[in-house]
Amino acid sequence: MRTFKISTTLLLFLFTISCTNHTKETSSAELKNEIDRYLTKTMEIHNIPGLALAVVESDKVVYEGYFGIATLESNVQVDKNTLFRVFSTTKLITSTGIFQLIQDGKLSLEDKVSKYLDDLPLQWQEIKIGNLLSHSSGLPDIIKYNSSLTDKELMDKLSKDKMEFVAGNQFRYNQTNYWLLARIIEKVTGVSFDEYILQNQFKNSKNGVRFSSNAQEEIANRATRYSYNNAMKLFEKDTNNNGKRGHSGNGLNITLDKFIEWNRQLDNNILLDQQTKFKMWTPFTFTNQKDSFLYGWGNYPVNKLPSFGFSGGNLAAFRKFVDQKTTIILLSNGYEIPAYDIIVNDIARIVIPDLKGSTLEEEVMDLILKSRFDKAALSFKNLKKENPNSDFENLKWNVNSLGNSHLYSEHNTDKALEVFKFNAESNPDWWISLASLAEIYEVKKDSANAIENYQKAILLNGTNEMNYNEHMKSRIKTLQGN
Repeated sequence: MRTFKISTTLLLFLFTISCTNHTKETSSAELKNEIDRYLTKTMEIHNIPGLALAVVESDKVVYEGYFGIATLESNVQVDKNTLFRVFSTTKLITSTGIFQLIQDGKLSLEDKVSKYLDDLPLQWQEIKIGNLLSHSSGLPDIIKYNSSLTDKELMDKLSKDKMEFVAGNQFRYNQTNYWLLARIIEKVTGVSFDEYILQNQFKNSKNGVRFSSNAQEEIANRATRYSYNNAMKLFEKDTNNNGKRGHSGNGLNITLDKFIEWNRQLDNNILLDQQTKFKMWTPFTFTNQKDSFLYGWGNYPVNKLPSFGFSGGNLAAFRKFVDQKTTIILLSNGYEIPAYDIIVNDIARIVIPDLKGSTLEEEVMDLILKSRFDKAALSFKNLKKENPNSDFENLKWNVNSLGNSHLYSEHNTDKALEVFKFNAESNPDWWISLASLAEIYEVKKDSANAIENYQKAILLNGTNEMNYNEHMKSRIKTLQGN
């Protein structure tokens, strides 16, 4: 019988490896439990029927979860096979497709759109591809016209509309931009937009990815998109149909697994090389020198950490914290109160060490929904203290949306006033919170407080965002009896 002597050093090494692996497994399990608890609670708070979420760190999926119901009518559960429509998050795919052509030398950001499309109105001739990607074109928006129109009929109508502003001057979100980008792709490649994207970004996959902007189209495994009817207190099926023209702007239907794979290819420079990818993530230079947007991607800093991505339909969001090598993918199919950016920001705070804190945005929303405004104010104060470089734009807007829901859907002016007062007191430098507070005071026939808050809002809105100052000045004159 032979005996083996194991050195003390080797034993120590094996023990260390064992402990390290155990710690990683424990840490992974703890992270999964923490995110599971967070999402379960958030879905309940915001009344979200179904949801899927993934967190990817350095090419490794550290979290993947599926929750709730894909189709309420038949109680179909969300799982790996569930296709979610991602709406305007589709624009990230379209932008990537354009940059693939730029990388291949077939397009340039400086190319005029008229180089590829010959049916454009005279006033569109100087618009460049870079303007379409950055929503700086100033074009009239196709969204106001019926999707059943032919391309020629639509172009005839658009040609009679005025330009909204000089190209390059400012950012204004616009669906016409991405319809034209799809047409350019088709002209340059000789194949349909759908074919080009599937060939070049999804390896011609027939499973887990599909283009359709028609909510009524029957597609196997697709989650039903729901809108919440506040008056009836129930979910209603979406019936909207944007037709094929909508495919490049809002038509992607995808499983979480396929989106994870798409992200892996993007991270590993398979879809685009590093240089082209960072060109896509370069800020567009707006003439007004105040707007901020990249080429098809938004930049959403969280406590000064930049993250690139876009959201869609208040249901889906894709966000890359490039420096932290972390990507968060959120897919859902409905809500009573919008939550997508709150969820992404909170998940980032859970998984990224540089953003760790004891307070999450969802805690603030939960307390507001429970009308515990004193505690909500304290929680919001702590959140701001832990994240001194964040402006909490999404949270502020979501609170404002909640107030509007109380006011216009529930016709509960008392609840609306409480929410708007909280938002104004918590965000005294945000003109919209003051304007909303003024409006609810006006509804409640409290003219003095309405006038005071309109005046504060006008002073804060120095750049006259949304051209709203004239409206507020008009309301003041009416309230003063002038």
